[in-house]
Amino acid sequence: MNDMPDISRPRQSDIAQRAGVSISTVSRVLAGEKGISASIQTKVLGVAAELGYPLRPVTSQTGGVSLEGKKILALMSAERATGDIGAFYHDIFDMLRSLSQTEGFELDIRLLHQKQIDDALTQRVCEVDGLLAIGLDPEEEIIDRITQGVLQPVLVNSADPLMMLDCVSPSNFYGGAMAARRLLELGHRKVAYIGPQHRHTIRERMRGFRQTILEEEGTTYEEFLLSTVDSGFGQAGDAVRQLLAKNPDLTGIFCMNDAIALGALGAAQELGLGVPDDLSIIGFDDLPFAELSTPRLSTIRVDRREIAREAVELMRRRLTEPSANARQVQLSVQLVEGQTAGQVKQTGKAARDA
Repeated sequence: MNDMPDISRPRQSDIAQRAGVSISTVSRVLAGEKGISASIQTKVLGVAAELGYPLRPVTSQTGGVSLEGKKILALMSAERATGDIGAFYHDIFDMLRSLSQTEGFELDIRLLHQKQIDDALTQRVCEVDGLLAIGLDPEEEIIDRITQGVLQPVLVNSADPLMMLDCVSPSNFYGGAMAARRLLELGHRKVAYIGPQHRHTIRERMRGFRQTILEEEGTTYEEFLLSTVDSGFGQAGDAVRQLLAKNPDLTGIFCMNDAIALGALGAAQELGLGVPDDLSIIGFDDLPFAELSTPRLSTIRVDRREIAREAVELMRRRLTEPSANARQVQLSVQLVEGQTAGQVKQTGKAARDA
């Protein structure tokens, strides 16, 4: 008889150490007790799943149907998943996989072309119990066809201006406004936006920045709108050069995302500009590569794992109350100071040439 303890199975103390919580908290979460925040619950269950701790399916503390045994389809554009912003969606998919293990639902992730996505949204709805449309902006015609069907998707990191579908996204307008306020606090009055305007969520981000800047007396605001065909990182260099040629006194730039911001940073350094001494740059998303740049990128942090968790809760609510009014959720964002946004010196390039 082997009396040696089984050290292969993870213990609650292992989960507690990895999750940064107490063993009693782990025990309460695993027992399904109430009174624990959703973020702590998600973190503990996610770590437990990663370590291979045997879990029983759990139901949401907010109530609603159990997702155990449900088939959930997550759709996303293949082009978007493999482009500059693919890193943004990694954490969303990672959390969805973790939740599928803890909640006991089957997750089917499909990266498709747009025509295939439209067909899936309107024709394949009876094959699954829940549908997540990730980073997608269905046309009004498609939305109308969707709402006439049996199953309605939850839009993830998307918005529906028609207010017919459930959706969750970061607070883009206020995130843009946050970036603007930071530049204004640092004394910048000649600023620009670099990015596309191809999505409603992005237009809100740009609108929040522009409105906040223009509310301040004595400001100059420029926009350089990128196409969505080529790499934002690659286009950012030309954007910086053209903006500075038009307005040499430009001192601050807000970029639609971190990839564009890093492209702008590289272009500024190639032009011999000091960042942030001559030019301040703020990105958006706080992707992992944002902290690898020198200097560390200043940006607006989006909690992508929380977006995934909220999407699942919206889907649960839709399954529980199929006829409920659409709910649109915006999650808060936070400023990451970094080192690419600093106090304005004088007037950028003009100050150097004086």
